[in-house]
Amino acid sequence: MINNWATTADPLRGSQVLLVEDFEAMRSVLKGLLLRCGTQHVDTARDGREATAMLSAKSYDIVMCDYNLGEGKNGQQLLEEARLRNWIGPATVWLMITAEKTSIMVSAAAEESPDDYLLKPITESMLQSRLLKLVERKAALAGIAVAMKAQDWRKALRLCEEQIAGGTKSLAEVLRLQAQLHQKLDDWPQAQAVYEGVLQRGPIPWAKLGLAQVLLHNRELERAQALLQDTVREHPQYLEAYDELAGLLSSQGQGEQQVALLERAVNLSPNSAHRQSALGVAALARDQRDIAVRAFSRAIKLTEHSAIESLEPFLGMARMQTEAGNPGEAQKLVATMTQRYNSHDAQLLAKAEQVRALQALGDKAGAARLAAELVALSADETSPGAADIAARIAETLIDAQQAEAATQLLQHVTRNNYDNERLLQRTQRAFERLGLGMAGGELVAAARREATNAMKDSMRLMAEGDPQAALEGLRSAKTSMPRNVRVLLNFAAVAMTVLQRHGRSAALEAEMRQSITTAQALKPDDARAADLLQQLDRWTTDAA
Repeated sequence: MINNWATTADPLRGSQVLLVEDFEAMRSVLKGLLLRCGTQHVDTARDGREATAMLSAKSYDIVMCDYNLGEGKNGQQLLEEARLRNWIGPATVWLMITAEKTSIMVSAAAEESPDDYLLKPITESMLQSRLLKLVERKAALAGIAVAMKAQDWRKALRLCEEQIAGGTKSLAEVLRLQAQLHQKLDDWPQAQAVYEGVLQRGPIPWAKLGLAQVLLHNRELERAQALLQDTVREHPQYLEAYDELAGLLSSQGQGEQQVALLERAVNLSPNSAHRQSALGVAALARDQRDIAVRAFSRAIKLTEHSAIESLEPFLGMARMQTEAGNPGEAQKLVATMTQRYNSHDAQLLAKAEQVRALQALGDKAGAARLAAELVALSADETSPGAADIAARIAETLIDAQQAEAATQLLQHVTRNNYDNERLLQRTQRAFERLGLGMAGGELVAAARREATNAMKDSMRLMAEGDPQAALEGLRSAKTSMPRNVRVLLNFAAVAMTVLQRHGRSAALEAEMRQSITTAQALKPDDARAADLLQQLDRWTTDAA
């Protein structure tokens, strides 16, 4: 997105503005205010549907959006979708408007972290002052936003460094982007250095959260938990910290504390579908069904107009219906889920719930057939969330007494994700439910040994000047672990060396490209994958 105000002497005069307001009279008043503030290009939308169409068709520098938009999407859901679809970027100004001054409403308006929110009534001087400050602050981010939209993370990082060196007026935002880009590029020590530098200046909540994420990556769980607990205590309105802490508490088996924390969070901001869903899952795990029903019901209602796929509330409610002896009602819920979300993941998880229902109805043969079908479908799927979906299906199959199918799925997930500690903890708990806790641990250790040995052998063979042998070793590891990102990219890197030394090979080029493509599907925006793909594209162009 190229922001028009970035090159205009009068930043408001050249900006493209979208005003989203459902009441016609208020829409006219606010448009008049915007024009008197100096803007000349103001489009208007009367509801979330119109705004969605306009945001998808045109780039805007400023979006001024009421929180309540009548029927359909509200302002929070519109902002959520705009970010998800990349209709807006770091350089776009988003102002949320609300007429209600209650703490719940203010939290709701700020839930998706707009750049600012305004309470009605709005005066011309207030609006102009806020807009000028925000536009000036965002101008520094225009180039960074373009690089990020193009997924050129290294260029975006370089631009951040240039902005900091040049004394940017948007230092806090640039530092935040810099740290997040380091995380995206798997440079965790540098991300940690940025966050710690920010925290030396003051107790900034986003820096505390970022540092906690680094500590979690480094497996410093006690430090991370203490920092997150400090964050929610000192910054009780910073809801992202609640989400991160809830995930950590879950992984540590502290379910009671997790439920209590999420209840505090939804009391502060009850209109977050993903947080209501997380509360439902946590409560159901502790058999606190009244809380689970309330949270899942709220989440289902909130997701009605959301662009974010939210399967857990439907699945949780369906599970409770099946366990209560109402498999027919469970299947109705699952059918509603697949009508709302026509995705591959939704279809897979719907089948898993059908296994549970068939088992409850006494159709053990039908349940077993469908479970075997699910194993094949889940093992072949390549997507960022494929491993989590497979683990979720395995857990459902355990509930449905399909131990053999569940074990196969858990083995597949473990072998291909031996370096994902969060996922391994989940699969280990599932193995323990099957009475295979020791076998699960041995499987993890074996997968790590196999991958580590393959990496070490390839490095040794490369150092000895035999990249072809290194390639064969990694090809074997890739066959054994076809969904392991690190193995796939190491294979691609060695393949590039073989091509450079021995010349073109259509078969090897295709195999290398497939490895990179699979890795990118599993881990979108991976910087190393992008670098290797660029190398391959340059190679094929130069060698043609």
